[in-house]
Amino acid sequence: MIPADDYRGMTVEIVDGRAVVRRVTREAVVTLRVSRGRREEPSLASGIAFFDHMLEMIAWHAALNLEVEFERKTFALRHVVTEDIGMALGMGVLALLRAAMREGVEGAAGATMAMDEALATAALSFEGRSMAFIDRETEGTRAELVEDMAGADMIAFYEGFTQGARCTLHLRVLAGRDPHHSWEAAARAFAVALRGCFGSNPFRAGLTAGVKGTLD
Repeated sequence: MIPADDYRGMTVEIVDGRAVVRRVTREAVVTLRVSRGRREEPSLASGIAFFDHMLEMIAWHAALNLEVEFERKTFALRHVVTEDIGMALGMGVLALLRAAMREGVEGAAGATMAMDEALATAALSFEGRSMAFIDRETEGTRAELVEDMAGADMIAFYEGFTQGARCTLHLRVLAGRDPHHSWEAAARAFAVALRGCFGSNPFRAGLTAGVKGTLD
């Protein structure tokens, strides 16, 4: 068992190659399982249809097996759902990356992906620092409605991910008229960049993308 920082209320352990994360707060309980390897059907129960769709998209393009359970304890606040699940996914991905570092992985990658008229680009680097720079080039990004949630809730997810993963993320939606397509392009770019971070690089065996060589 590898304990997370206490204030985040999370624990993570690797069981048979699968990272199992549990986050417990006064607001909610998140249980998340994530793994690499042979594909399994995702099991996603965040309670937000569009968000489950985005998690499905991320799992598919990042080549991750993903199970998510969310239990609300107090108010039905969507940003709590997305941020908490983002933190848990980030923590799980970090645990998998730490395990893969023994053989050597890239630890940093970028990607540009499209969804019909929408285009997005993402860059990720795992170096022990939590930073999120997210730009949806349109007016009113945070208030923008997309299916059964707001753009602000998707931003909260990516910010939560960087907190849990202790990584840097730059995510930009460069074009897109339909908010569904725009955020889906973003999810695809993010996921492909994430998959690239796990790319084999024996030169870095036991080290990270940054020259300091540690995620701590």
